[in-house]
Amino acid sequence: MKPTVAVLDYGMGNLRSVAKALEAAGANAVVTSATSEVLRSEALCVPGQGIFGRCMDNLAAAGQDGLVRRWLEDGRPYLGICLGMQILFDSSEERGPVAGLSVLPGEVQRLRGDVRVPHMGWSEVNGEHFYFDHSFAVFPADDSFVTGWCTHGRRFAAMVNRGSLTAVQFHPEKSGAAGIALLRAWLTNAMSPAAPR
Repeated sequence: MKPTVAVLDYGMGNLRSVAKALEAAGANAVVTSATSEVLRSEALCVPGQGIFGRCMDNLAAAGQDGLVRRWLEDGRPYLGICLGMQILFDSSEERGPVAGLSVLPGEVQRLRGDVRVPHMGWSEVNGEHFYFDHSFAVFPADDSFVTGWCTHGRRFAAMVNRGSLTAVQFHPEKSGAAGIALLRAWLTNAMSPAAPR
């Protein structure tokens, strides 16, 4: 039986392409903004593209910031993509500082260096190539939960894992076979009887 993954609709992000990628990986993906529907789901995916502050404003206006916090406090499977990763941290300097959810310690800062920004295209993480499209990235205060790094001018966290939480800066839904494989592995781990709950 396919696990149901709620793809959180907070007014931003490429929701349909994320849902299609999750379905290709073996999930029943439901794009929703309804708290009741999210809570009935077995896993939660928060994707996103855009401005950090607008994302936080939209989540707060809909009460979804509290929903995400409670979901993670309950140890339920979570996948954050791009902004869905960045909002987990303390703050972002994008048009800010703007406070994040402070689930993980660290800051979101602009990419700097002798490189083109935004960082748009394919880069390697843990021996696989994934598609990135971002100008800001996570610089964690603690490296212990970082499971993948990438460098574009600066070295930044490209993948984090802590308990039931997984989040990536890149876009699995735009990363072809490698992205689907990552989503499939996340689903398998999330639904494992040994997975944190």
